Amino acid sequence: MKRDTGNMKNIIFPFISFVFSLCARSTVSYSTLTYKRDSCTPFPGQRFDCSLHSHHKDAHHYSDEDEGTGFYIHIPYCRRRCHYCDFAIVPIGSKEQSDKALSGFRRMDESYRHAVNTEIDLLVQSLTKIETRGNKVIPLSSIYFGGGTPSLAPIETIKSILDRILGADGPFYLDDGAEVTMEMDPGTFSEEYLMELKKIGVNRISLGVQSFSDEILENIGRVHRKKDIDDATQMIESAFHGDANYSIDLISGLPGLDIKSWEQTVHTAMALKPSPNHVSVYDLQIEEGTVFGKIYSAEGEDDRNFQFMKKVERIDAPLSARTVMTLPCPEECASMYRRASEILQEYGFEHYEISSYAKYIDPHRKGDDSSFRSKHNQVYWGLDSCWYAVGMGATSSMGGKRFARPRHLADYIDWVEKERRSVDSETSYVHDWQPKSVNEVEESDQDTIIETIMTRLRTKEGLDLNWINRRDKAGKHLLASVMKGAELGIELGLAKIEYKDSTLGHDKGTLYLTDPDGFLFSNSIISSIFAELVD
Repeated sequence: MKRDTGNMKNIIFPFISFVFSLCARSTVSYSTLTYKRDSCTPFPGQRFDCSLHSHHKDAHHYSDEDEGTGFYIHIPYCRRRCHYCDFAIVPIGSKEQSDKALSGFRRMDESYRHAVNTEIDLLVQSLTKIETRGNKVIPLSSIYFGGGTPSLAPIETIKSILDRILGADGPFYLDDGAEVTMEMDPGTFSEEYLMELKKIGVNRISLGVQSFSDEILENIGRVHRKKDIDDATQMIESAFHGDANYSIDLISGLPGLDIKSWEQTVHTAMALKPSPNHVSVYDLQIEEGTVFGKIYSAEGEDDRNFQFMKKVERIDAPLSARTVMTLPCPEECASMYRRASEILQEYGFEHYEISSYAKYIDPHRKGDDSSFRSKHNQVYWGLDSCWYAVGMGATSSMGGKRFARPRHLADYIDWVEKERRSVDSETSYVHDWQPKSVNEVEESDQDTIIETIMTRLRTKEGLDLNWINRRDKAGKHLLASVMKGAELGIELGLAKIEYKDSTLGHDKGTLYLTDPDGFLFSNSIISSIFAELVD
């Protein structure tokens, strides 16, 4: 039988960019490596009042069968655009603003809040029409406010959105141990703001540290400085006390970094008080259209993830004050990745995904997979998982269909209004985020296979080859293609296959990438697998 490869070719390459965008907190994607869903499965459970969500610090036990359901809310506000950032944001200026500027921001926030809440209402209306096992309740393992810099939004905006999601007449409720995460930048919040977040149910903070060097922070366009980081962690401790559960982001490969200063960065992160429970490490990626994209010229087009030049001038400084910064070479960036993995694991962190590290609950019991993994990450990397999303530029995955909302504020608000008017005029209207036909659902099944290969090979748990075999409904020899594509990686010790029980002939095993080198060269391995799938 002739294999239908044309559709696969159309699917694979757009997905690479999409999945990488999920890896980033809000500002970078993991670039050292060149490098869900097909069903939402709600089930019955108890509804919680939004104002009573408690922080859970229980050990997290993970399985591929149920990674839960997530809900992402995009808050686009930023003080300014960082030099490496190409994400959907709205710069709002510095702290010191005129009354006119503050009034303008408040009006914009009110408009955005109204649009997001309207989208939530439309989502809830569409979901309540769907019978799911005779029930209409959807437990959430994670609610995640990303951006942008959500901590620039007024508390009233965050509370309004949470209340809308978890309203008594809607289908959503927080599952036991659910995380409500808020991305925050140092210098953008007060202890009082944190206390208010705690009251409305936020129990996890993702802090955009990036670097502890004031010089590097200035050069990459960040607003905060080292003192702001120290102040932020102290406020987190004061507000949450022993329940402080926060993650930090770090960026390797930045101009001015070398191996020694990078090692010091990681050690400094581990010395923070209170210490973070989770660390995300991203390598700098130069994106077209960004400030860095304009001032760094590529030495070659074959590997877009490493665009280096020997020197670069700081463009935000007067001509007489411009300084020369040097980018690490690719070999140095690879060494930074290895050293981060080594150091963080020495500090008792689990390297559970290419760019993610979670502190073990008990360092002496690493075998039980109990750590402070990000539950929202788990949704993204899980098998057949689902997440809802609202807000400018946000991408959802429902019923196997991914849908990205408009990336510009005016376009997003107009789109929400169009959806609202369409519902008012058509009782059977199908929203943009919903699969519209049987063919679209079938195509999304192919999408799911491609995405799953890409995302699962990023994780410690690896790719379940039995799952791949079960998905091969059309006799396209998917498992054989995956195995052939992984051959060289296995031969070089960058990948391996493990079996639950070697005596069971029907067990196809699980394909893993080794840590750190397999993760580091995942671009080659995944690309080889995709080449076999489209051959």
